[in-house]
Amino acid sequence: VVTSDPTATARCYFDRTSAPEQESVDDMEERAMALADAAALKKLAVDYMHPERGIETSDPTATARCYFDRASAPEQESVEDMEERAMALADAAALKKLAVDYMHPEVGVVTSDPTATARCYFDRASAPQEVGSISTTTPKKATTIAKKSVTKTIPAPVIKTVDSAVNTSGIVKSVSAVQLYGLDEDNCDPSF
Repeated sequence: VVTSDPTATARCYFDRTSAPEQESVDDMEERAMALADAAALKKLAVDYMHPERGIETSDPTATARCYFDRASAPEQESVEDMEERAMALADAAALKKLAVDYMHPEVGVVTSDPTATARCYFDRASAPQEVGSISTTTPKKATTIAKKSVTKTIPAPVIKTVDSAVNTSGIVKSVSAVQLYGLDEDNCDPSF
């Protein structure tokens, strides 16, 4: 703009009192550095939270070692070792279940097979016959069979007596009574 009037003046837009405060060059450089740091941190956070994304680089000579093939990597198991370990753990689990079943017989046997059946141990054909066993359905016949089988096969109990149960003084003593020989009044030790 060219003017010929020396008294013509204009206010500077940036120097007016209502103008926003301007930053110095140092403040602008510091702000730019802070924004660059924030962008770098954001990129690192995204890389950490999304490992499925690949790493992009513009340097063709940049290479990395494989984490699993490094010299200090722990030795990896072969497929055979993994299968053997799985079998050993399965055997240990089965043995634990058997031990729990053995130690806790009060826990019932649970099966999901509706055709699974078991024979009764006492009703099997090879079970020894009991003396008083009854396998009939009528009560009168059962009692007569039971009386006959009991009277025929079971002998009467024999009561054995011990001759020393009756003392010479006529006092009856129990067979299980303690006999302290040599301490009766006739043979008493004088030191007592």
